[in-house]
Amino acid sequence: MSSGADQKASAGDNIVNEQPIEISSDSSIEDNSGCDAPSDSDSDVSILSSLVDSTDSHDDQKLADEFSAILAIPNKRYKHYMDLCTTAFKLNVFEKIEVAINEFQEYTIVPPHIWLRYLKTLKVVTQTPAEWVVFQTKCSTALTSFYDDQLAEFVVKSLMEQPLVDHLSMWSKILADYGLERIDFIEEVRKLLSGVNEKDEIEKVEQTMSTNCVTWSCDKDKLEAIADLIDEFKQKLKSNAENSSWLQESYLLRAETLSLSTNLKCSLAKLIYERCLAKYPTDSRLWLDYIAYMEKPMEPEGEAMAHTAVCDGYLKCKPLELINRVLQTRPTIALNHKYLELMEQNKLSPEQVDSEIKRQLQRIEPYMEMNVELQLDYLAYRVRHTEVHNEEQVNQLRDAFREVWDRLSELYGDLADTSYEVLQLWAQVEYAKLNNPENGAAIWCEIFNYPGSSVRSHLWLSYAQMEIEYNKGHKVSIVLRQALEALSMTPDVHVIVELYRRNERCFGNYESIAECQKYCEAYVEQQQHVDPYRQQSAWRQGNNRRIQSYQKPEKKPPIKSSRKQLPAAKKIMPSEPPAKETKESNFKYSPNMEENKIFIKNLYANCTKDDLTDAFESFGTIKDVRLVYRPSNQRFKGIAYIEFEKAEDAQKAVIGGDGIEIGGQKIEVAISNPPPKLATGPSTSSGAATVAAAAGDKKKPEKRRIQTSLIPTRLVLNEVKRRKKLELDDDAAVSSTNDAANGNSNSANGNDNGNGNGNETANEPEQSSATATVPKSNDDFRKLFNI
Repeated sequence: MSSGADQKASAGDNIVNEQPIEISSDSSIEDNSGCDAPSDSDSDVSILSSLVDSTDSHDDQKLADEFSAILAIPNKRYKHYMDLCTTAFKLNVFEKIEVAINEFQEYTIVPPHIWLRYLKTLKVVTQTPAEWVVFQTKCSTALTSFYDDQLAEFVVKSLMEQPLVDHLSMWSKILADYGLERIDFIEEVRKLLSGVNEKDEIEKVEQTMSTNCVTWSCDKDKLEAIADLIDEFKQKLKSNAENSSWLQESYLLRAETLSLSTNLKCSLAKLIYERCLAKYPTDSRLWLDYIAYMEKPMEPEGEAMAHTAVCDGYLKCKPLELINRVLQTRPTIALNHKYLELMEQNKLSPEQVDSEIKRQLQRIEPYMEMNVELQLDYLAYRVRHTEVHNEEQVNQLRDAFREVWDRLSELYGDLADTSYEVLQLWAQVEYAKLNNPENGAAIWCEIFNYPGSSVRSHLWLSYAQMEIEYNKGHKVSIVLRQALEALSMTPDVHVIVELYRRNERCFGNYESIAECQKYCEAYVEQQQHVDPYRQQSAWRQGNNRRIQSYQKPEKKPPIKSSRKQLPAAKKIMPSEPPAKETKESNFKYSPNMEENKIFIKNLYANCTKDDLTDAFESFGTIKDVRLVYRPSNQRFKGIAYIEFEKAEDAQKAVIGGDGIEIGGQKIEVAISNPPPKLATGPSTSSGAATVAAAAGDKKKPEKRRIQTSLIPTRLVLNEVKRRKKLELDDDAAVSSTNDAANGNSNSANGNDNGNGNGNETANEPEQSSATATVPKSNDDFRKLFNI
C-alpha cells in the first residue's frame, strides 16, 4: 500500500537521499554526494510475478553480471553498496535485493530511502503470519536508522491493517519518536482504540501510550506551541546549506522558555537533534553536541540526567547508544576518543571493552591514522586498569603492546605509526609505571633498529630524558654518545652536544667532564671539516644562544645608536659627492623599530638575494629580502633588509647570523631600527642637519617654512588697509581692482627703487598688493589682485 505522501518523499526531508553516508577518517573524507538516491514511489516496486515475462533478457543478464561484479569487490566502500542496491532494484529480483540490504547492513546503517524501497518490496511478498513477523522485524530495524517521517508513515499505514493490541509495542515506540511532530499518528491510534471493546485492552493501550508518548495526554495549547516551534525549525533547517550549531542551540533555548514538563522539553530537544542528524548524518561535531546534551543534567542541582527523561523509541538517545549509532555511520578520531571514554564512565568490564574495541578496529582497518589513534587510546586504557604489582596483568599488558605493534605492522607495513608512538608509549610505561629501565632500553633499541629512526634527534632526546627521569641518569652519557655517532651529518647535533655537556656538568666528576669536553671539541671539529658552512652557521647559533642570555638587556641599544650615526658619518666623508645628501630611500620608511625585520651590513659587492636567503632561511619563514642600491648610479651599498613572518624568527637571525661570513666578509646583523628621518630641502639645510647629527644632536630638526619669493611685504600690508576701507563699497571695490592693476606696475618700480627712502613707499598705498595674511605662494598673490 502507498499514499500520496509516499509518492512525494522529498529530498529536503530525507537528506540521506542527497548526502549518502561514507565512513572516513578525519584526514581523508571521500565525497559521495554524487550518488543519487532512487525514487521511493510505488511505481518503482513491481509485482514479482511480472519478472517471469521479461522482455529484455540481455539487459537483465548485463545487470546480473554487474551485480555479481560489485558483490565480489573486496573492501567495498559506501558507494559500492549504494550501487549494489541500485542494481538489485533494477533487476527486481527479491533474493538479490535482500542480499544487497544484508551486505549494506553489515557495513553501515542503511539510509531510510533504501529501507523504504526494500520494505515496499518485502510487503509485496509477505503473505503468511511468519512472513509478517519478518516484515515487522525489518520495519523495526529500519526505524532505528535515522529520523524519517516518510518511513514512519509507511510503517504506520502497514500497522493500521493489523489489530492495535497485537502490535502495541511497535505503536508505542513509533509514537515515542514521532509523537511530537506527527499528531496524525496519535489520531490514527485513537481511531483504532475506538474499535476495541475489551475494557482491559483499552486500559492497557492507554497506560502504554501515556508512558511512552509524551503528547498522548497533552492539552491543545501546548500542542499548538510545540507545533509552531517545530514548523519554524523545519523551515530554517531546510533553508540552511550547511550545518550551524547556532541553529539547534537557539531552538533548544527557545524550547526551554516554553512552559512544558521536563519530559516534553527533553523529547523536543531529541526531535531537534534527530532532525539535524537526518540532514547532516556525517557531522561528528553535531553527534558530539547531541551526546553532550544528553549527558548534562536538566537542572543545575538535579541528579536526573537529560537522557533519562526522554521516552526512548526506536531512536535511542542515551550517550553510549548514540555513540554506537554514529560509529556505525561514520567513525572519526574524536568519536573514537569519546567512545572509549563513555565505556569507561559506564563501567563496562575489561572483557566488554576488549570486545567492543576489536569490533570497531575491524571496521576502521582501511584508515590507518584512525586505527593507530584508537589503538593508542586502548593501550592507555589497559595501562590505567593494570595493577603494577600483579605479574599476570603486567604480562598481559606487555602482550597487548606487542600484539598492537605487530598487528599494525602486518596491516600497514612500514607506513604504520612512523613516529613510533606505540613503542614510545610502551617504553614510557616500562620506565615510569613498571620500573623496568632494562625493558625500556630494549624497546628503544628496537626503535632505533628500524630504518631512518636513528637520525631523528627528538627520539634520542626522548630516550635520554627517560634515562634521566626514571633511571637516575646512569646511561645518559652512553645514550648521548650513541646519538652523536648516529646523528653525524645532521644539523641538530648541537642540541645533543649541549645536553651532553650540561648533563656532565650537573652529574659528572672532573674526569668525566674533561672527557666530555675533549670528545665534544673533537666531534665539532670533525663536523665542521665535513660541512664547514652549515656547521659554522649551526654552531654559531648554538654559541650565540648562550651569549644572548648573558647580554639580553644590552644587545639592542648599541645596534640602535650605531645605526643612527651611520648617515652622518657617511655624509662628512670628503670623497662622497654632495648629491647623496638629498638621496631618497628605495624602501618604505618606518620611524619605529621593526621587530620582524633585520638590518645587515658589510655585505660583499656581488651579494644576491639568493645568498641571503640561503644564509637566513634556517631561522624562520622569510617574507622579503631587499638589497639597498644608490639611486644615482645603482651601485650596491653593502646593506640589506630581511623581513620575517615572526618577530622571534628575526631575533634568532640576529643571534645566529651576526658575525657569519658571506662571500668572505663577516656581516653585522641587527633588528631594523631606522634613525629619525632628516628634513629634505636646500643643500644648506641638509648641511646644517648633517653637522647637527655629527655633533650628536638627536633632536629631529623642525621643518622650515619656505618664504614666498618676489612678494613685497610692506606693499602687502598697505593693500590690506586699503581693502578694508573699500570692503562695503561695490563700486569702490571695482575701482580698487583697477587701481590694483596700476599698482602692480608701480610695485615693480617701487621694487626697483627699494634702496631709496622708505617714506616714499609708504606714501603710495595704491601701489601695493597682499591678502589679509602673508600669501604663501605666487598663485595666492595673483588671486589677491584678481590677476
